[in-house]
Amino acid sequence: MDQQQVAATWYKRVATVAHGHYRAALRYSRLSFWFGVPSVTLATIVGTTVFASLQQEPNLWVQICIGLMSIAAAVLSALQSFLGYAEKVERHRFAGAKYNAIGRELELLLSQNHDWSGLNAIRNRIDALAQDAPHIPESVHKEMNENPAWNSREAQQSAA
Repeated sequence: MDQQQVAATWYKRVATVAHGHYRAALRYSRLSFWFGVPSVTLATIVGTTVFASLQQEPNLWVQICIGLMSIAAAVLSALQSFLGYAEKVERHRFAGAKYNAIGRELELLLSQNHDWSGLNAIRNRIDALAQDAPHIPESVHKEMNENPAWNSREAQQSAA
């Protein structure tokens, strides 16, 4: 395999991994949303209901509902903090952006088609990034393998 073929192979891998990181960021963003919105909604309802109930003595079922909503809001909030979805979103977005930057360098290198002196430095950057980047979840890998839309055309579009 000559250096041009190596660079082309690396470009495909980098573009695919970048797209995988963006898909992982999207997945964690959705999970954060599904934990965060109910948590805020329940906390708001509980706070409003408690404030309104100060004016009168609520019946038992209202007290039980308020208590359950309060517990659910606390559990959802704790899970959101513990699972760290917001941090995972940012780490995957950052990794995707770094892989895209390397992809653009490889595109430039491939367009020159004669000076391959920077290929070793790019390999070192890819290796370092692979060590620092968060793990792409298995569910994203599975989605990438099962979805025929995950071809090199789509991966190249994500790298742009």
